[in-house]
Order: sequence, then structure tokens, then C-alpha cells
Amino acid sequence: MKKGSYLIAVFAFLLAGASSLRAQRLDSLLNVLETHYAQEKLYLHFDRNAYNPGETIWFKAYLFSGNLPSSISRTAYFELLDENGKALQRKVSPVVASSSAAAFDLPADIGSSMVYVRAFTQWMLNFDSSFLYVKAIPVLQPPKAAAVKASNPAPRVFLQFFPEGGDLVSGVSCRVAFKATDDKGLPIKASGEVRDSKGKEVASFSSVHDGMGFFSLTPAAQEKYKASWKDETGKTHQANLPDVKKQGFALSIDQDQEAIQFAISRSEGETSASSAVSIVGQMQQQMVYMAKANILPGKTIRGKIPVEQLPAGILQVTIFSDNKPLAERIVFVNKQDYYFITDLNAALKGFDKRKRNVIQIDVPDTLRTNLSVSVTDAEINPRQDNEDDIFSHILLTSDIKGYVHQPGYYFSSEADSVVKHLDLVMMTNGWRRFNWEQVVAGKFPKLQYLPEDYLEVQGKITGLSKGQLTGKELTGIFDISGKQQFLNIPVNGDGVFTIPGMIFYDTAKLYYQFNNDKDKVLTSRASFDIKNNLLYRSPSFKPDTNWVYRYPQPEKDVLQKNRELAAKHNKAMDEQRKKVQTLQEVTITAKQKSKKDLLEEEYVSGMFKGGEGYTFIMEDDPLANASQSVLAYLQGKVAGLQITVNGPSASLSWRGGSPSLFVNEMQGDVNQVQTLNMSDVAMIKVFRPPFFGAPGGGAGGAIAIYTKKGGAMNQDIKGLDFAKIPGYSPVKQFYSPDYMKYDDSHSQPDYRPTLYWDPFILTDKNSRRVLLSFYNNDITRKFRIVIEGCNEEGRLTRIEKTFQP
Repeated sequence: MKKGSYLIAVFAFLLAGASSLRAQRLDSLLNVLETHYAQEKLYLHFDRNAYNPGETIWFKAYLFSGNLPSSISRTAYFELLDENGKALQRKVSPVVASSSAAAFDLPADIGSSMVYVRAFTQWMLNFDSSFLYVKAIPVLQPPKAAAVKASNPAPRVFLQFFPEGGDLVSGVSCRVAFKATDDKGLPIKASGEVRDSKGKEVASFSSVHDGMGFFSLTPAAQEKYKASWKDETGKTHQANLPDVKKQGFALSIDQDQEAIQFAISRSEGETSASSAVSIVGQMQQQMVYMAKANILPGKTIRGKIPVEQLPAGILQVTIFSDNKPLAERIVFVNKQDYYFITDLNAALKGFDKRKRNVIQIDVPDTLRTNLSVSVTDAEINPRQDNEDDIFSHILLTSDIKGYVHQPGYYFSSEADSVVKHLDLVMMTNGWRRFNWEQVVAGKFPKLQYLPEDYLEVQGKITGLSKGQLTGKELTGIFDISGKQQFLNIPVNGDGVFTIPGMIFYDTAKLYYQFNNDKDKVLTSRASFDIKNNLLYRSPSFKPDTNWVYRYPQPEKDVLQKNRELAAKHNKAMDEQRKKVQTLQEVTITAKQKSKKDLLEEEYVSGMFKGGEGYTFIMEDDPLANASQSVLAYLQGKVAGLQITVNGPSASLSWRGGSPSLFVNEMQGDVNQVQTLNMSDVAMIKVFRPPFFGAPGGGAGGAIAIYTKKGGAMNQDIKGLDFAKIPGYSPVKQFYSPDYMKYDDSHSQPDYRPTLYWDPFILTDKNSRRVLLSFYNNDITRKFRIVIEGCNEEGRLTRIEKTFQP
């Protein structure tokens, strides 16, 4: 199902017959939002919940637009911030298959007890900064000497009231939701009664879940209402209810499995608005319901919004008159179609020291699926009850205002009580993606940032006239760690040139001169300003000081085990460093590396390392030089890869897709590959589909050709000017030892808290089962395995299991 198609189908079904100009205008405004201002949101899966100083934070990012994988941005930014919001580290990574991954190394001397990870795309910076992903992460510091405790003042408590639909309206019965919190935003229990200005009790209330509840009230005109209530300590407080409007509309909503029922009431004598109203329902900036009605003063009308064709998620229902919003309510469409099942089983268990384990992942769906998996020591990284996960974040917390306590609870069960508690969250929070009044007034966000592609080299030439620049091209050699590629770069009359859609890591060099300018006569007269398209100045960040209380430190026993493990690891590292310093002479007999391993070390980087597929070494194959081209050489060598060569042209297909082509890890095309001289080729890697390093996720796999370093191209760059171009942040590889193979490092103690981490597990109809192997460390006896992800239709998955002897 393609982006938006399921909502458009609902739109067509529900809007049949609604053709008024006002309805069309509201629809067209939403269409403008969806087409030009579609918003993105990020969710990050971390390997653990808390970390010791000096450890690595591994994470996978999932990028959505609405509730579907986003195709808007292709670059993501990640920041590690200290407790004051100061940036400690920054990573920039490509977005492939609507996801990305990176890692932060916590400084060993960090003194903070809390750090923050913030994630965003440039496109997200066009909208409210509260949309940016932020997660507070505890840093487990050694215990400090107990200080003399000062007397703490009693915490302040608050009680807020939220009339359903937005207002208390004279003479119209409505439900009033409430939320009781302390000064840190954490929920507290509350109970009490509501009294009018004469002291008469008109309603009573008591919280039913996380400080929330509701009561019914029919307010009187010009009346003032006050609540007298007790907190969980028994202390009495006072709180005022919102003022009563003399005239207006009230909206109430109920839900069952088949429909969302709404009731709209109009107060007696209400003359400020037309009797004609429009009822609009929207999800993720797409109109999914539209109805018209006439409602007279003192009357109530009722209707239903069918949910059969609606997806799970937040529905915003708004009542309009003359294109002005009069009442509004959000409701969660509680359908169980937002997830798919992922099966997780242990095919081989090894709880003893450094024993091998194999986990089996089965995805029953044939759709392309994008997963991440973490395996940790369950005793130092236990499950946190009802923590924010991929379900609660994508469907709930990223779309509403305010702090939601333990959001995972609302997706933990299909019980009626959980559904009712989720509706309390809807009544006590608000939609925040856009404001109807601003939209109706034609006030849309100001776009300062365009959707960002992959890396783009951007150049500007000055010092030459437009006539001198017309029709010119640059001859360029792009060099990434010795891997080089020729480029012909067109220059426009204003001296501007670009090289778009690149994926490379660390720093590259671009050698350049004008074409047919052998003596550099024209090149020497010009000035070149060459840079990339990345964002270098991030928006400021001010942490919420209450987050430290909302993300509490682990339990004492967990904290102690973490500290013990960190101490053992640090001691082992110190002993290893001492051994290196005092070692005089040692003879090491190790297995000689294969030619394939040596070439991998010399040529391969980033997402091209390892991978499932085939590797061909040209030096070892006498047929290589006899082949007319790379693609002719590969014919018949890879099962399922269909290659048809017709002179200089060729066509490729694999599992219904076309393989992506790379030359020295830079994306190329058939023509470029076919012109390569086989005598210049060192190695060819063929990756089975899907290949995560290719734009779009590489549904047809990938073919990466590596040309020999040195030779004629190195001669060509002598004397050329060059510019250094920063690329994406270097990829840190997760270390997973293979204790079946000899390695001198295996003599060291192994206290890894994260036993396995793989952010890129892709499945499709041809690969629905995945087997992953890892080895235990020296001490772990209980494994916690967490898998999260989504498929190409935006359905989510999460499974967590614990294995022990």
C-alpha cells in the first residue's frame, strides 16, 4: 500500500456527496498541508536503557511521515548533549529505507548523571522544535559521599481541567476531564468535589489512572466553579474550573468497534454562529471524514464516523461554522491493524562462558521489513515497565502536547480499561501538528529548509566572466581514501556546479581543473568555493529539568551490577595497557589473512563491509582479463542475477528489482561500469537483495566494483588543485567476537554489556527467516532480546523475550 492510499480511499468513501464550497476549501487547505508541509517524525531504538561512562550508545533511527515510512529526507542528524544542553558529539548519517543508524561514545570522564540524544532532519526544522526527537538517558555514575540533606519544601501539586470539546457552555451538559500532577509533571492521585459560587456541590470526582479522570457537569450562565480536592497525602487544595461561555457549541465523543459516535450540542439563544456546521475529521493532515448539518439553538445532533477503513492513530474531530473552528476533540482510533507479528526463538542457547548462541527471527509477512535487534545482559539492562517504544512513540507521544507518563502502557493490552485510560490521555492533551485557525487564515509554516537529499558537493566559481564560463566543464577526480573516480562536472553560466546524490564517509578530496585546460591557464584565474550541503549549525536546546525525574535511575541492585561490571571492564583494560607498555619481545603466530581479507581491509568501508553475497578477486581468476566488461564477467556467476549484455549496453535484474551499481563505493550506472577496463579492476562484491547501502533500500541488491589503487589516475592528480569535502560520519562497527576463530584479543576478559547489536535486518518475500549468531561474554547468565521495526506499509513490530538457563 503506497503512501496515503489507504487514507485517500477513506476520504473518497466518506466524502461522497459533500460538495459545498466551504467543505472544498477545508479539504484543499488540508491538501496543501499534506502536499507541501508533510511533517516527519523520528523514533530511535537504543541497545540499552542506561550506560556507564566510557561506554557506547548504539541506536537505530526510524523515520516516518505521518504513520508511514518517510521518503522526504535522506540525511539525518544526531546529537549527544550534556545535562545543560551543550553538544558533546554530533553524527550525520544517510537515511536508507527510511532508517539510519549511528553510535555515540560516552566520554570516560563525563560527570553528568544524564545525557540527551536529539535527532532530526533539516526538513523537521521548518516546524515546531518540540517535534524533534529527544530522549533523556541516565549515566550511571559512581556513588558519591552522602551530603547533609537540607529540608525539602513540600512539592507543589496541580489540578487541570479540560472540558470535552474545549469549552464549558451555559446550559449544555459536558464531560470535564482532569489531570493531577506534581511540580515535576508526574501523576498523583486526586479526589474531590466541584462547587458553585454559593457553595453547592454540583459534581464529585476521583482519579482512575495516572492522576486522570472525568466527571459530568451542566454549567449555569455567569456561574463560577471551584474544586476542593485532596492529593494522595490527604492535603486539601483548591482549583478553579474554566470560565463558562454564555453561548457556544459542545462536542462529545464515544467509540465502539464499528464507529466513533459524536454529539454536537448548541446552547439556548446562541446566535453568534450560523446554524449550518461542518464536522471534519482528519488524520495526519488528510481529511478522512466530512459531514454537514444544521443545528438550532438548544438542540443536539448525533452522528457516526465509520472506522472500518480508518487506520489506527489519532483522529482530530473539529466543528466548523463559516470556516471557523468552534469545538474540537482528539480521539484514538483503537484498531489493532498497526502492527505485525515477528516470531523470535532461540535455536541454540549457550549461557556458559563464551558459548555460542543462535536466535531465529521469522517474519510471516512477505512485505519488505526493516528491523533492529539488541541482545543485552538482562540483569544490568532489565525491562522498564511501560517505557516509550516504537508503538507508543509513532502512534501517540510524537503527535500530542504534553508529557505522557509510561506511554507503553496504552499499547500493552486490548482490555477495555486500557482503552478507556487512553481516551483520558486524548481528553487531557491536544493535537499539536497544526492549528486550524492559522490554516484557515492561510498562515502556513515558513519553509527555511528544503527536503535534503544525500550528500551534494556544491561549488561556486568566481573571477571569470559569464562568457568564459558558458559551456564549460570541470574534469574532476573524486578521491575517498585512495579510491578514485573520474567525473565530468558541468558548470552553468553563473559559475555554479553540483555533484548530487553521493554517499561517502569521513572526508574526500575533489581534484579539479577545467576541461581542456592542460596548462591550467583558465583554472588558475578562477577562485573556487567548494563545500557540501550539510547543516552545521543546530538549533539551541534547553533541557526540561523535570526529565531527570521522569527517567529515574535503575533499581539499586541493577545499579550495583552495572558499577561492578564497569569496574571489571576498566580493570581489564588497564591491565591490558600495562602489558602493552612492558612487552619487550613477543612472537605471535597467527593465521595468515586471506587475499580477500586483505583487499577488504584496503578497499572496503562503511556499509560495504561484510554483507551477504559474493566476492570476486580478479587477481585469482584467469577469466577476468579475458572478459570484455565487468557485467560480461559476472554473467552466470551469481544465482538468480540475470545479466543481458548487448555491446556497450546491458540490463540487470535480481528478485524482481534492478541491482544498484557502485564504482569505488560511489553510485554509478551501466554505461560507467561497462567502460571500465577489466585490467583496472581489483575486486567485485555482489550483495544479495536487499542491500541497505543503496538508495531506496536496494531491493535488487547491489554490485560494487573496486578499481586498483595507484597507476595512471594517481599520475593524473599530480599538480591539481583540490578541496576537502566532509562526508557522513564514519561508521562504527559493533564488535561481536567469534570465539571459534583464533584471535590474540580473545585472551582478554570479556565483560560486554551488549552482546549483540544489528541495526540493519531486512526481510522480504524471499528472506522471511533470519538466523543471527553471537557469543556470550564471561559472566552473563540471562539474555534480554528486543526487536523493533516496521514494514513498507508503515505497520510496526516489537517483540521482547528473556532467555535464561
